[in-house]
Amino acid sequence: MRIVDLRSDTVTKPTPRMREAMMSAEVGDDGFREDPTVNKLEEIAAKKLGKEAALFVSSGTMGNLIAIMVHTRQGDGVICDRRSHLNMLTGGGTSAIAGVTTCPIGVDTQGRLDLDELVSNIRPNDMRFPRTTLIVFENTNNLAGGTVITTQDTKELVSIANKYGLHLHLDGARIFNSAVAQGVDPKELTKGCDSVMFCLTKGLASPIGAILAGPEDFIIEARRKRKLLGGGTRQAGVIAACGIISLEEMIDRLAEDHKNARFLAEGLSKIDGFTLNLSTVQTNIVCFNLKLSGLSCKDFIKKLKDNSVLAVHMEGSFGRMVTHKDVNADDIAYALERIEETVDEAKQTNARREKSYSQESVT
Repeated sequence: MRIVDLRSDTVTKPTPRMREAMMSAEVGDDGFREDPTVNKLEEIAAKKLGKEAALFVSSGTMGNLIAIMVHTRQGDGVICDRRSHLNMLTGGGTSAIAGVTTCPIGVDTQGRLDLDELVSNIRPNDMRFPRTTLIVFENTNNLAGGTVITTQDTKELVSIANKYGLHLHLDGARIFNSAVAQGVDPKELTKGCDSVMFCLTKGLASPIGAILAGPEDFIIEARRKRKLLGGGTRQAGVIAACGIISLEEMIDRLAEDHKNARFLAEGLSKIDGFTLNLSTVQTNIVCFNLKLSGLSCKDFIKKLKDNSVLAVHMEGSFGRMVTHKDVNADDIAYALERIEETVDEAKQTNARREKSYSQESVT
């Protein structure tokens, strides 16, 4: 059966070149810093982001958690977007493991932090509040719809962090999507940030891994925190090899995913029940609200699975679809047909239900 999987850009399969690279990778013990493939990946990543050093970690969640652990002490406060990955989708690791509290604030429709609210929540000295030590922001902003944060937006955050003596961490899980969409060097989007994380598995097709980058002394301490979390590896070159392919071959093609996301979003906007802000469809993520009489968004997505299209329900009427290398324009067209069919089926079911209720009330 044909399945169009739009749940995330993490569902991709490794490319043939990645599988070849895994088989032929030169390896060593990364616990002793002796895996040449891991070392090469870290060097390439640091250079691409304009940072002194980088660290290969198991996941973006681990990378962000390590950054928080290096930048803060237990009991500190971290300011972030209310709907950020850090605040909503990491299983509570910031409090359970790092021992810090989040101070979630709002963003505008384009995923930019409300700067006035940010400043008003900085509390470095009042003993009644967690000491604010860190600001975290996303680029792209996932649940805002994959929106991009510009170099000017980042400069404003850097200025605030510097003024109040705070660290600034960039959750750049999809930073290359942002760079491609804006036509800028990724270094321009990370400039002034104390640290940055990006995922090799989101959009870039690697099966495992993420990168944490920053100054040399930061990465030395990050390496220690990675060990504490059980994230040390041995012959990790067999997976780091995929990361090198990701950075050498998979970045420029992200523009194709962005084009397919626009095709998907415009198609959804014409289907009854779907509401979405097309101005937020800037990269490969399409967020939408779905309201159908007699059927919740959650239940609709369950029915959609039966019709060969996979999507994600986030909360309430809010859902998400993501394009990636393993879906093409033809897949999107097919998905839109199946989505429209599922809507029609839901309407017909609801109409029969209402007719049945009406007849019962008459009798």
